Amino acid sequence: MCPSWKLPRTKSPICRTDGGWLPVLAIYCLAVCCLAVLAPLAAGQALAQDMGSRFRIGVVTAGRDDARSEAEPFRDELEYRLGLPADLFLMDTLGELTDALIAGHVQYGRLSATAYAAARKACACVEPLAAPRDGDGADGFHAILMTKAGEVPSLEALAGKRLAIGPARSTAAFRVPLAGLAASGRDPRQFFSGLVPVSGPEEGLAALYDGLAEAALGWSTLLGEADTGYSSGTLLQAYDRMRLDVGRLTVVWQSPRIPFAVHVVRSDVAPELKDRLRQMLSALQDEAPGAYFAIEPDFGGGFVPVLPEDFSAVMLPLEPQWQAMLKDIADQQAAAPAPLPEDGGEGDLPPP
Repeated sequence: MCPSWKLPRTKSPICRTDGGWLPVLAIYCLAVCCLAVLAPLAAGQALAQDMGSRFRIGVVTAGRDDARSEAEPFRDELEYRLGLPADLFLMDTLGELTDALIAGHVQYGRLSATAYAAARKACACVEPLAAPRDGDGADGFHAILMTKAGEVPSLEALAGKRLAIGPARSTAAFRVPLAGLAASGRDPRQFFSGLVPVSGPEEGLAALYDGLAEAALGWSTLLGEADTGYSSGTLLQAYDRMRLDVGRLTVVWQSPRIPFAVHVVRSDVAPELKDRLRQMLSALQDEAPGAYFAIEPDFGGGFVPVLPEDFSAVMLPLEPQWQAMLKDIADQQAAAPAPLPEDGGEGDLPPP
């Protein structure tokens, strides 16, 4: 609703209020105000006509019954900022949301970095808008390769040694580092004397200290205090849970940064609408924190803009030659029994 003002009585010929005329200046001000309010709505209506009247947002429920109500503040804010109706479409899994974006059933969604890479590889029909930062200011993480400090000082010194690797589905403990090493001329199948399968990064560290491998894979923001394992990742988990002295480990290789997540939009969405989305996301935490935390409850640092090249680390494993290599390693991994420490137990990290 346009506001109204009550002007003081005056005999000004421009703004006469002593008779039966409506104040000319007030009418002018009201007109300007109404235009300011209605112009975005008119633009939104024009965009809505171009897009089939409504903007479709895909949301992953992950089995949560209250997913719709949780995401509603974000939908409401997006609808207000864009000036056109917006609807939520609930998906059970990230795979379903990725497929819906590729097929054009929804126009906007929040994906993992690897899901974005898969969508881009499938159709080149989605564009990244923004990535969330954590409360420490990190907007992503690195896959890292770790060794015992002082024993293997560099990546080249690992030639002919054993590497503990995670499950084939793991981004940081399998796909990204193995493809990255291969792309740099170090095919893991030849460079290392053995690839030791483990169930995850912490088990990889246990294998390292149990003498089953000379190197292990994990992830880290590599931001913050190195002595306490940085702000997040495998090293911090080891420090927090086992009080591991992370100074006894050396990171000898790291991948390019991998965004924690990414908000994407279909490439066929109107350019003006994409610009509005970018502007909205960049200011969302400051201007509408309820809407921000409705869609990003785990990352409290706001959004940063991202470009396709920011996802090079997760795009690399999708290249045909590295896909074939990763499948070969995964097949060998599936056929190999899971290793146990020499004492037959479950393995422990060393005392601090």
